[in-house]
Amino acid sequence: MKLLKGERLFFGCKIDSKLREALAQAKPGDRRYFEDPNGEFLRVLTFEDERWIGKVMGGGVQVSDVEDIQRNVVSILRRVAPNVRTSPSSIKIFAVAAEGDVVIADDHEPPDTDDADDKGEGPYIDYP
Repeated sequence: MKLLKGERLFFGCKIDSKLREALAQAKPGDRRYFEDPNGEFLRVLTFEDERWIGKVMGGGVQVSDVEDIQRNVVSILRRVAPNVRTSPSSIKIFAVAAEGDVVIADDHEPPDTDDADDKGEGPYIDYP
């Protein structure tokens, strides 16, 4: 298992049909909150055939800041899609591995130990 200190975190929720429709009908002034792929507000990311909307933060977020980030994401979603019910419990946290790719960690799968090239390199702490 590796601690990836330099990776970013994504706080967001899955875009369902209601949210997708609301985002498509968002006012032009509110589109700035989610249309810029490098924006400071929300971003739309994809994982396989799913689309997610949320906020990308630097790694190492303090635990005390998680609830504030969650409220911020929900607040912006309620502004751009007021007719869609967005609850704080719908926000999930994922690691963002690369430009737009979201990695969903599954603790039930054994770690990949066959990749010897990863040993001792990179911005992480490796515990055997």
